[in-house]
Amino acid sequence: MMNDNIIVLFKNCRSDKEIDLEIPVDLTANELIYGLNDSFGLGINMDKPLQCYLRADYPKALIRGEKTLEELGIRDGTIIFFDER
Repeated sequence: MMNDNIIVLFKNCRSDKEIDLEIPVDLTANELIYGLNDSFGLGINMDKPLQCYLRADYPKALIRGEKTLEELGIRDGTIIFFDER
């Protein structure tokens, strides 16, 4: 049976905090952003597309839109950053 979840490191550069998260790979980028914004009070205005993104390392990626995390190449060990807008 294949595991449909991945473990990523979420770094909030604004508050200098980081946390490991287990998330489904079939989540869309927008769903991830909405969930993190809601859970951690990031202050991202979801009505402004230019603010609705996160960036990642391992692999380098811009997380935004309706692509799934799997389609974006996000995998175990990816670091997802939230920083100043």
